[in-house]
Amino acid sequence: MLATDAPDETPLIDPNAIPPNFRSGLVSLVGLSNVGKSTLLNQILGTKVAIVSPKPQTTRTRITGVLTRDDGQIVFIDTPGIHQPKFELNRRMTQIAIQSLREIDLVCWVIDVIREADLPSPMMLELLKEIEKSTPIILVINKIDKIKKIDLLPVIDRYRYLLDFKEIVPVSALRGTNVPQLVDAIIQYLPEGPPLYPPGQITDMSDEFMISELIREKIFRILRQEVPYCTAVQIRAMDVQKEKNLLVVYADIWVEKTSQKGILIGKGGRMIKQIGTLARKEIEALLGVRVY
Repeated sequence: MLATDAPDETPLIDPNAIPPNFRSGLVSLVGLSNVGKSTLLNQILGTKVAIVSPKPQTTRTRITGVLTRDDGQIVFIDTPGIHQPKFELNRRMTQIAIQSLREIDLVCWVIDVIREADLPSPMMLELLKEIEKSTPIILVINKIDKIKKIDLLPVIDRYRYLLDFKEIVPVSALRGTNVPQLVDAIIQYLPEGPPLYPPGQITDMSDEFMISELIREKIFRILRQEVPYCTAVQIRAMDVQKEKNLLVVYADIWVEKTSQKGILIGKGGRMIKQIGTLARKEIEALLGVRVY
């Protein structure tokens, strides 16, 4: 178990101990690919639960992150980027993103201030217009560290009338600028109610899933062109050796074509060794044990 995971039998906060006006709810982070949703989630939580890379469509599934404060609990759903799908995998990723918008309490629409000239596709705008009928939407303008302050106002003006936004919050997910203000804004629009997860739990994902994602992140960061998109990581087994404070992980990396296997392994096994070395460091930091 992760150090931040709570065992199943751990009770939620004692109802008598819940502060007055405590708020909790599900919040979906949506937007185009590579606008910084995963970076934003990691920044809010203060730890890494979602992998990031410069390549679009790195996130393939719903990632849950939980932030608990004295005044409320936010359960974030980080989704694959919503885009016009061209392949079956992309179609499935887009379906996951759209499904995440159902039965939630608030939507954070994240945009990249550098790419703001690319106004949302008709599909994105139509989807959000349907959502806003029953769900509050906050516009999050990310990567403001990349522009001058004077250039931010035209971006806000360009977007403010597209939808009935409850708030417009410019942030830098990478540097943490205005992220606390964003969290404050989210909390105030959530319904009053008890927490959905035990205190201290920051994700509902298993160790196996987290490890597989960290390995896949390194593949995305190291390999170029289309190869990362043709890979999947499966954890075959995990052997905990308590006396050595060691976790032995057996992981399979699947590829679509035989030619991709050679690229992934690299000359003399250099590529696969580099992937393992980089992933091992983050897995050890995550779990607090030595990893082989």
